[in-house]
Amino acid sequence: MNYYKQVGDKKLDGHLLEIADVAVAGGRDGRISKADAEALLAAVIEDNVFTDVERTTIDYIHKNYHWTESAREWFRDQIINWEREFEKLIRMTPEELSRQHFSMEDVLHSEEEKISRKKNLKAAVIETYQDHDDIGIIVRLANGRRVEVLSNFIELEGNFVELRGGFHIPLKAIERVEI
Repeated sequence: MNYYKQVGDKKLDGHLLEIADVAVAGGRDGRISKADAEALLAAVIEDNVFTDVERTTIDYIHKNYHWTESAREWFRDQIINWEREFEKLIRMTPEELSRQHFSMEDVLHSEEEKISRKKNLKAAVIETYQDHDDIGIIVRLANGRRVEVLSNFIELEGNFVELRGGFHIPLKAIERVEI
């Protein structure tokens, strides 16, 4: 089976759709039960990543499949709780961060946000040159997790930011700069 399935203009997760299709097929009542919802949740969180495709697929399943009310409520609560935990900042040292994987795409979407990020990084460079204060940088990893790293030395080098110790992070992975 193909990992992705195109439905209209949406790219969906084929594995999650297969779980939902099996859940509503056969001699049962054609609804996703709590046990089925548990299988869907396990598939979503198995890699400790909640991708945009998975989010779109779960939304699609919520809107286009029949659920028992208890399964729908349970699943919604579990996803919300898991997302809250997933979105919490993890603090790492520059060295720990340098061993992580970063997304191939920019974590910021609008041109305005990207310009603001560049401006804030330039201000952070000046701040670390003058006062050597720690600057907080919020980075989004390839798996979607958010990481905070502190450094009292920041230098812009093309498409990378160098932190104290010679550790580099791609500019496109930086979500926010806290001076």
